[in-house]
Amino acid sequence: MEAEKRKQTVEMQDWTNNKTEEEKLKAEIARKEKRIKELEKVVVELGAENARLKSLLDDSQQQLEAVLKLTEDLDEEVKELKQKPFRRSKKKEKGEATELKKRGRPVGSKGSGRKKPEEVDYSVFIAVEEEICRECETELTGKGVQRERVIEDIDLRRPTITTRYIIEQKWCPKCRSYQESPVTSALPSYRLGLNLMLFVVYQKVAMGLSYPKIQRELSLYYSLEVTTATLINMVHEVSRLFGSAYARLIALMRQQATLHLDETTWPVDGKRHWLWIFINDVVTVYVLSRSRGSKVPKALLGQDFEGVIISDFFSAYSPLDVQKAKCWAHLLRDTHAFTKGKPPPDDERLLFHQQLHHLFIEMNLCLEQAIADESCRLQLQQDMRQQLLTFAQQDWQDPDCLRLAARILKYLDDLLVWLVHPEVSPDNNLAERGLRPAVVTRKTSFGSRSKRGAQAFVRLLSLIRTWESQGLDFFDTASSSLSQACS
Repeated sequence: MEAEKRKQTVEMQDWTNNKTEEEKLKAEIARKEKRIKELEKVVVELGAENARLKSLLDDSQQQLEAVLKLTEDLDEEVKELKQKPFRRSKKKEKGEATELKKRGRPVGSKGSGRKKPEEVDYSVFIAVEEEICRECETELTGKGVQRERVIEDIDLRRPTITTRYIIEQKWCPKCRSYQESPVTSALPSYRLGLNLMLFVVYQKVAMGLSYPKIQRELSLYYSLEVTTATLINMVHEVSRLFGSAYARLIALMRQQATLHLDETTWPVDGKRHWLWIFINDVVTVYVLSRSRGSKVPKALLGQDFEGVIISDFFSAYSPLDVQKAKCWAHLLRDTHAFTKGKPPPDDERLLFHQQLHHLFIEMNLCLEQAIADESCRLQLQQDMRQQLLTFAQQDWQDPDCLRLAARILKYLDDLLVWLVHPEVSPDNNLAERGLRPAVVTRKTSFGSRSKRGAQAFVRLLSLIRTWESQGLDFFDTASSSLSQACS
């Protein structure tokens, strides 16, 4: 009996162990099935993500191919335009007619003749004087009709306007002096009026005419004889009266968000000086200095300037403690200059210029799409910074390529400011165009004879260019200001 009981006990334990093992296996199988379902779900999600990324990759590849195609087309167009002026025209065969393209607009284009003036100063009636036809000598009959013709012209010789002012004076018993109202058409103690003075200033400063030529103009058109000393005193006096206006221009300049800077030589009595320009679409300030160093822009910008200065790679701008942007036009101009006369397409210099030019075009195209989104512009700047860094760190061997690559690495961030700030221009052409009138004047006048004359020139030129950029008429604005000085 005991043996049978032990046998039953053993069988019961085996059965219990088997039951426990079976339950463990079932739980393990359920856990594995759950894990399989989770993995299947992950596989589905990864498949969808892979399809989305593949679609994005295809779109990016298409955009890249479009950019590369556009870059190739632009390069071919630039190459064609550069070579066109130097190509020899094909010789025509004997007797072959040369077909010339007709000048002007195509046939059917809308005309754009001069508009008739809204105001007419004079009306003149022209009657038919003949009684017979000029062609067939037949007697003219009938009442006739009329047509209108408007002609605009000028008086070549205009008489000088001479005005006598009868000025009333009244006695002040307290001040023991006579009192009178001011004459606002001329400066005190001057016998020549404001209009004449402003005319001389504009011809000398804005138009760059010499004093003898201005004398000739006054004599020829107005029958007015004025000495050179009088003309010089006019310019200096007007400059002195506009001293406070010039100071306000400098204060306005320091409040701007962006400024273009440049400099050029300006001789004063045969000694080299430097003419600096600080310009944007609102204000233009010229400054004359013996120095070409960084102390000039530091002094003019002041300590509170928070804008961006756009300049070339001249070292005087580097010490400035402001945000700086560098000119891509100067960089590309330098890379293009050392490719001249080199055998394409294996020359390293040519490859350097082409790659840098393609990168600049790509920046422009990408910026057009991201211009309205600040986050996209920041991302674009980071991407282009990496590309420009990779380009500059290539294994260049040519000394000129190494020199310009070092320049790119030095001013890497300054070359990419325009991608983040839409108001910043990628070039410094505005400053160069602003200096051009002064350069033309320098070629004809060889600068200034005195420091006083040079200061008068830069002060008045600053006011003229600023008013013109703001859409103000120089003569109206200056006359209004000087009339207050007269009173």
